[in-house]
Amino acid sequence: MSTTDLSTRLDTALDLQRSGQLQAAAQGYRDLFNEPAVAASARLRLALLDLEQGRLADAAAGLAQALAEQPDHPDRPMAVRVLGLELNRHGYRESARTWLEEALIHFPDDEAVAQAWQRSRPPAWLAPEVYDPVQQRSLYRASPREGSNYVYTIDIVGTCNLRCPSCPVGNRPDSPRPKGFMPLEKFAAIIDKILDESPADQPEIWLFNWGEPLLHPDLPAMVELLNERGLSSFLSSNLNINKGLDALIAAGPGMIKISLSGFSEASYARTHTRGKLDRVKENMHELRRLIDQHRAPTRIWVGQHVYRHNLKEVEAVAELCRELDFDHRPIAAFYQPLEKLLDIAEGRMVDEPVLSLMLEHPAEYLPRIAAGRDLRYDCELRANQTVINHDGQVALCCSVYEPDNQLGLDFLSTPRAAIEDRKYSHPTCARCYRAGLAYLPSRLANSPP
Repeated sequence: MSTTDLSTRLDTALDLQRSGQLQAAAQGYRDLFNEPAVAASARLRLALLDLEQGRLADAAAGLAQALAEQPDHPDRPMAVRVLGLELNRHGYRESARTWLEEALIHFPDDEAVAQAWQRSRPPAWLAPEVYDPVQQRSLYRASPREGSNYVYTIDIVGTCNLRCPSCPVGNRPDSPRPKGFMPLEKFAAIIDKILDESPADQPEIWLFNWGEPLLHPDLPAMVELLNERGLSSFLSSNLNINKGLDALIAAGPGMIKISLSGFSEASYARTHTRGKLDRVKENMHELRRLIDQHRAPTRIWVGQHVYRHNLKEVEAVAELCRELDFDHRPIAAFYQPLEKLLDIAEGRMVDEPVLSLMLEHPAEYLPRIAAGRDLRYDCELRANQTVINHDGQVALCCSVYEPDNQLGLDFLSTPRAAIEDRKYSHPTCARCYRAGLAYLPSRLANSPP
């Protein structure tokens, strides 16, 4: 068959694609794979069609093969740019990096490509690789997802006013974990040490983990101290506390997340036990008023925990957020702590009423999460975060709760290198990797495990 005829068939397949006849177009491209004159073009166009339909792994593999067959293909610059940006948009930053690096060569002034490439790389404050002595292998470092900088999680309050059944404060009532409030003087000393040894400039400071930060009487002073030191503050609250909001907003925290579930008293009470929805609504309006009054820079967003029983209430929360100009981020409710998730992942079933309210039981979604994790990488929760409890002791990570998973190290008296060594030698991390629960980048379906 002549080259002209083959080009006509290639164009016909493209016309089918443009007219929406995607299956016929795909078959038309495949029928040309054995024709050397147009095989690379057919593979490239099928790769872009796969990309358009969300088959990212097929698109990446197909484009790689097309460009191996014809490295100087005239559509190469456009194709690598489109693929790199799309992989990045779907969260596959590490898979996108090579494509974005090449796209920058073709489009050196393309700001979207430059920004995506920068996000795809491990940050300068993390070594590209780290050796895991327990697993006895080196791990790559990835671009962090949870924070835009290095994160220090300081649980300034070692307790909570609610007893939510999906949270260990509610579902581990007999835990010997210490309770209490971090003294302001200790907090100031911790911040000074962070400034001296943080691997990154201007790390993020999260003033919560399992506790309710609005319970702390010195919270406004802590926020003011952070502002004076040039550090951002991030709070997460159930917003069931009436006092102290004025002083807090006047202090100017950077961001506050409101933890919410249902939007009727009955549904809210099931998953925010001891909480009062009317109080939360009043406080949300009060926050809006105070932010406007103080012209505070504080950004508010509502993290709505979605269960089976409150699915129909998501839009009502979204409507209130639009009214108050707060961000709304509904997400499937997640069961914690890590210790219980590990039990479930390892086949020891946990039987608690809240699990029947989940959109999916952890026993169903944990294997899917594990299958999608790229085990070649280091866990973000130890690589890019240090967790400090209210008493100044360091925790393994933000997902653990029990004393066995605290490091037994005082933050103020322990050098950063010793804290990192203790984290990387902890046996729970190896257990977490075996269960596939380490916080790792996602891998494309055809990537090696």
